[in-house]
Amino acid sequence: MNDRNQQENVEILVSMSAETWQNTSERRRLEKIIEPVPSLKLFFWSILVSLTSVINPLLTNLATNLQSQNLYAGWALTQGEVAYANIYGTSGLLYYLVSWLGNLFLGQLLFLLFQVVALTLAGVYLFQTISQITVRSGLARQITILFYLFVLTLGFGGTYSIIFAFPFIFRSLYHLVKYLQGRVRDESFIRFGMVGALAFLIEPAFSLLFYSLTTLFLLLYNIADKRKARGFYQLLAGLLGFSLVFYPLGYYTVLNGSFGVAISQATYVLEAFRLNGSYIFDHLLYYGLLFLGLGFATALMTAFAFKEEPTAARGMRFIGLLGLPISFVVVLGLPEKGAYQLLTTLPFALLLLALWLDTGGDRDGHERRHRKPTQASSWNRYLGKQLFLPLLAMLYLVAYPFVNEYILSNGVSAERNLVAQHIRENSTSKDSIYAWDSTASLYKKAQRLSAVSLLSPSLYTGTEENRIFLRNALNEASPKFILVNKDVKLFSDVKKKISQDYEEVNLKLNHFKLYQIK
Repeated sequence: MNDRNQQENVEILVSMSAETWQNTSERRRLEKIIEPVPSLKLFFWSILVSLTSVINPLLTNLATNLQSQNLYAGWALTQGEVAYANIYGTSGLLYYLVSWLGNLFLGQLLFLLFQVVALTLAGVYLFQTISQITVRSGLARQITILFYLFVLTLGFGGTYSIIFAFPFIFRSLYHLVKYLQGRVRDESFIRFGMVGALAFLIEPAFSLLFYSLTTLFLLLYNIADKRKARGFYQLLAGLLGFSLVFYPLGYYTVLNGSFGVAISQATYVLEAFRLNGSYIFDHLLYYGLLFLGLGFATALMTAFAFKEEPTAARGMRFIGLLGLPISFVVVLGLPEKGAYQLLTTLPFALLLLALWLDTGGDRDGHERRHRKPTQASSWNRYLGKQLFLPLLAMLYLVAYPFVNEYILSNGVSAERNLVAQHIRENSTSKDSIYAWDSTASLYKKAQRLSAVSLLSPSLYTGTEENRIFLRNALNEASPKFILVNKDVKLFSDVKKKISQDYEEVNLKLNHFKLYQIK
């Protein structure tokens, strides 16, 4: 009898009308069905993930090109450099503001704390979203743990702007779930728009994709539900909320004259996207294996097996089915290769993984008495039915940075350190340098600013416009030192300039050549 009552409560929870939900005593009674957010556990997971950040001096040499540029950006901003004008990047203004604040005090420890907060909030909103659409707190805990494992492995080392956008993305998903359950008023879409603006000001490209898809979903849902007028009102409310946040913060770029440059850099993803690039087959193999190994492909295929489910779950299924393949194709078409690119697929993949692992039989009232078997069956389904490929993929993602640094690129970091020391001893803080390298780590090691806003020829040079800009900027800037990595192809006109205006410094390097202006 008890189990029957609890099952009835669940059915009421997922199908309740807006009027019923607004009855406070009824709402409080039904909220007891789902367990509270395990905030402390999420906080500890966030700390664990953040301890592997490349901000940690023991792991700094493991940084990818993008991570090294993020580290440089935070330091350079405290030296008076201006985002977009002096530092090329596709992240949003708010991300650079956080990076600047995170480098003002305690070295970069404050920035690390900001990441802990972002990951904790992301976990909270993800847990709430999954627990509402599946009515299974145990499954919500598992999906949240998977989120932290994916961030730890795909985004090993942290600092990526998408990580700081996750709290706002998952908050938006939670808002949509509550809307589909009839728990929020149309006016709440003002907050939805404000949250969207914050996400956009941190990670513009992905936020544009995510909110375009959610807007499309709301449009189709309101049309199907004969709520066209309400849908239009929600759109206006969302735009109002977006404007209230975006324009005051975005006006900063107008004041410092970098608005046009900021827009150009934010749209780099659109301009560099090519499905006919020479790299496409290499990317298809690399990302395809990770997509398959981490279980994203299985979650996508099983999501087409539609079943009778609450409106909120059906809505999240639609968003996941639309967003996961689109975000994966975008990753394939970008010239920059790295496992971190798949971080943009996580919000959609996690939704589909939750719906796949939700057997629909074990709900929270029953789950409290059989928690361990239920969780074990979900983990077995995720790992066992995929021949433990997710575990192998995660081990590879964590091991690769160490193998690359200490085996495949043995001695490279030591030579960079030697060059950085030479530059510090033979230049002043007013001198600029340039690293024709696969990473931007030299600048911070040498404590010298880059002569060009494009910090490396190996990142953001997927468009002809940027390649021309790099050539012209180097020709005009004439940095005091230019470090050339022998494994990074040198543009012919840059090579000509070096031969005419620079002389090689004899440091007996195997992997690099250091040039000083004559």
